[in-house]
Amino acid sequence: MFFGKKKGLSTLEEVLESTWKLLHDGVRDFKNPFHHASLATLHGNKPQARMVIVREFSEKDRLLICHCDVRSPKVFEITHNPNVSWLFYDPKKWLQLRLSGTAAVHTDDNTAEAQWGKVRVHHRINYCAKIPPGSTVSKPTSGLPDLVGDKGPKILDGSEARKNFAAVVCRFDEMDWLHLKLTGHIRAQFHWKDGQMDASWVIP
Repeated sequence: MFFGKKKGLSTLEEVLESTWKLLHDGVRDFKNPFHHASLATLHGNKPQARMVIVREFSEKDRLLICHCDVRSPKVFEITHNPNVSWLFYDPKKWLQLRLSGTAAVHTDDNTAEAQWGKVRVHHRINYCAKIPPGSTVSKPTSGLPDLVGDKGPKILDGSEARKNFAAVVCRFDEMDWLHLKLTGHIRAQFHWKDGQMDASWVIP
C-alpha cells in the first residue's frame, strides 16, 4: 500500500511530513524529546546502544548527524560495520520512531569542519579528555584537564579539542513509525531504495 487514506487515520503523507517536522524541531529545541536519540551500533555480533544529541537533520538526503569523540568505541564500531539504528520517543505524544541505515565518521574533511564550527566554545571541553572514552581508571573522573590558570583559554580555543572531534553522519533508508493509543496502536513503515519510496500501514 502506498499513500492513501485509511478510515480514522492520517494519510501516510501526513505521517511522513509530521515526522520531518518532529526531527527538525528536535534539532532546534534542546527541550524537545527528539533532541536526544538512542544510536545503536554493532560490536561484532553484539548491539551497542547509547544516547546522543541530534545535531542536524535533512529530509532531502535523509541524513542525521551527531558528534562524538573520535576515540570512542562507536567510531571503531561504525568503521567496521556501518549499519546503525536510531530510536526516538516522545512520551507526551506516545510516539516511537525507529530509523535504520548506514553511518560514516568524518574527522578531517569539510563536513567535520562545518560541524566543528557549530560546537559552542564552552562545549568543546567535552573533547579534551586526556585519555580515550571507555578507558579504565582507578577513581571517578571526567578525564578532563584542569582549566584553572592560563590553560583554560588555550584549551577552550579549540586546538586541543578539535583533534578528538568527529561527526557521525547517517543516511537512513528505513523508518518505522508507531503511535501508541489506548484505543489501539497505529503503525506505518517507509522504505527507500534506488530513489524510490515505498510506504504502508502495518499491524503494530
